[in-house]
Amino acid sequence: MMLAIAMLAVAVVSGLVWWLIRHDSDSAAPGAGVPVPADSSATSSTEADEGTPSSSTVPDSIEAGRFTYNALAPADVSENCAKVSYGKVEDWFEDKPCEHVVRGLYTTKEDGARALVSVAVVTMPDAAQAKDLKTLTDTSGTGNVSDMQRDGSVPTPGGPRVAGGGYASNIVDNTVTIIESAFYDGHRDRTLLNEITSEALGIASHMR
Repeated sequence: MMLAIAMLAVAVVSGLVWWLIRHDSDSAAPGAGVPVPADSSATSSTEADEGTPSSSTVPDSIEAGRFTYNALAPADVSENCAKVSYGKVEDWFEDKPCEHVVRGLYTTKEDGARALVSVAVVTMPDAAQAKDLKTLTDTSGTGNVSDMQRDGSVPTPGGPRVAGGGYASNIVDNTVTIIESAFYDGHRDRTLLNEITSEALGIASHMR
């Protein structure tokens, strides 16, 4: 009788030990079966929609024409164009969302004159909407895509306001590029500023 009880006790203890071993093994791998992201620092789609800066594809220094444009900060990419616009342009984007916008803020120098240059490259769902957008942004008093200085994305202490300065835009298929610029320190040279502004359209090929 005592032998039977002892054998039963051993069986119970052995089963308990085996259960504990299996239980601890499962607990040691709480993420089993869940893939680990290849790059934990990658920007999520939600962050990108909020306009999270990203420099993964846009160079810090870009040559366009005879000028070299140096970025003051990483380019800003967003799928919410209304959020980074103002005036009638913001309202327009509420009704006709863009695919995405890439914004950059640059400086360039020529003969001692330093200019601040804003670049916005907007991609629309189709060419017709891109044409409508260009018509709207080219019209005075309708607002525009905010430059990164205006919305505080990039502090530029002592820097000029580019809105109301040099302006250029173009359209390629369903993509509109908008350039605004101004000289530092009150420098005046309309011919040079116009050249800096128009040449900056070449930056767009690095930002699409």
